[in-house]
Amino acid sequence: MNSEELVESARQQTGLSDFGDELFREPLHVLLDALERQAQLNDMGRFRARANIASALATRLRIEDFVARHPDALERPVERPVFIASLPRTGTTALHHLLNADPCNHTLRLWEGHDPVPPPEDATYDCDPRIARQRKGVQMTEQFMPGFLRTHLLEAEAPDECHLLFNRTLLSAEFYSLFNVPDYAHWVYQQDLEPYYRYHRRQLQLLQYRKAGQWVLKSPFHQIGLDAILRVYPDAIIVLTHRAPLTIVASGCSFSELLRRSGSDVVSRQGVGRQWLEMLQVYSERFEADRARLEPLHPGQFIDIDYRDFMADPWPAVEAIYRQRGGALSEQGRAAMQAWLDANPQGRHGSHDYRLQDYGITRAEVEAIFGDYVARYQLSWE
Repeated sequence: MNSEELVESARQQTGLSDFGDELFREPLHVLLDALERQAQLNDMGRFRARANIASALATRLRIEDFVARHPDALERPVERPVFIASLPRTGTTALHHLLNADPCNHTLRLWEGHDPVPPPEDATYDCDPRIARQRKGVQMTEQFMPGFLRTHLLEAEAPDECHLLFNRTLLSAEFYSLFNVPDYAHWVYQQDLEPYYRYHRRQLQLLQYRKAGQWVLKSPFHQIGLDAILRVYPDAIIVLTHRAPLTIVASGCSFSELLRRSGSDVVSRQGVGRQWLEMLQVYSERFEADRARLEPLHPGQFIDIDYRDFMADPWPAVEAIYRQRGGALSEQGRAAMQAWLDANPQGRHGSHDYRLQDYGITRAEVEAIFGDYVARYQLSWE
């Protein structure tokens, strides 16, 4: 895979030439280098990597073309967005889906995140033809990664993570989740993320151009983006769910292994374990340090939710989010959320089995990394 060939292919595919700024160039180079040297891709992995990059570049061209023709799309600010910025595997997907049920919220639904141009409209939001196309994509996901839907809720009309927006900058957690590219991951961890969050905001402005609702967004990647988030979105509400670390680590390793096995015939469980543990350490240490520095400057903008409390009774957490955002949960919104809870009991999609020792990680290692975290948020270990 050659960067210039991929760029030229995107231009030919779309008939467009303007990528906007050149922010994507360096991460594209770093990613391609790591894919070639480290990822050990099989044919499916190479196909997927190329398809993901090509889609990101083509969509970037379409975004810039739309904005050039509709500059007023960037006039409306993104006000009081909610960022679910927790560590992975901590109940964030359930919280995100629950908030998505309220029509007053605007989550990044899978279909619009994948195909944002033209931006969605209120009148056709629930019957847009892109929804049907995305349903076929979800079916293919389970076909190529059997068991995926037991580990992660994925539906065309349901919300998904912000990696869909970061993909267009070529700096995205999706790439080091899908592929064994540790050099790329290390490079990402060291970057100033503010320019990438500014492009994130540009896409949110596009997506809200003809669609009402306050944004509710989610990604574990936001753990290392807190400083950039509050520079780009100074009135953001930061929501943190907290769960026993031994469960987080074991569940995440199992999920990461599943993602990588469809793209490579050489997947080391110990390698997956080392990279997952390192990512969690980088994420948690960066977030806690930034939070200590930034929370006094943004009082009332952080909300902590214990996973056990949320699973037992979600309403206090939901009401706290609305209250901090400056509004109240409507009866219509509550009813829609309750309907989602009734239709999605825990374990609906089957069980997800995992063991920490399968990935060469000891309890002592996890305790060394998360000791302060457990004490601060008064968590159990498992």
